[in-house]
Amino acid sequence: METKSCDRCRGETELTLIEAVGGEADPLRITLKNLPLLACQQGHHQFIRPQFGAELLTHLTQEEEPGLPAGEEKGFFKKKYLCESCGAELEPKPDHRHTFSFDIKLDDIDPVGVDLSMPVYRCSACAKEQLHSQKEIRKLTPAALAHAFEAADIPPPPGAI
Repeated sequence: METKSCDRCRGETELTLIEAVGGEADPLRITLKNLPLLACQQGHHQFIRPQFGAELLTHLTQEEEPGLPAGEEKGFFKKKYLCESCGAELEPKPDHRHTFSFDIKLDDIDPVGVDLSMPVYRCSACAKEQLHSQKEIRKLTPAALAHAFEAADIPPPPGAI
């Protein structure tokens, strides 16, 4: 990986790993583990490449999240959620929170660990535990990930605002 100057102070940067940083878009909590960043002597952080945040988001929403157990959302005004296995209605209140863990491998870097924590709902008919819906988690992921980047003090890439 080539060295790059700091986007804020133009100082020299070096590769560093943040052990764990999290963000939340209630009820979704995301924790990123071993997140690679570039850091300068002033303590500024930036992505290892400008598109890194978008790559991570795309991988999460298109590769990992579709494999999570999730019910199907029905209804426009009065929503209900149906079991992905048997089609029965899910319990209205969550059973408990569950953490789903992944290791995401992107080009030229070691895997980034990701924990997604969400309430899971039990099917009243077959007892399968699942998220309300893929639509719900897909809607919350960008904001939770942005909050994790903010917590790591990573500004948006230049030109992104």
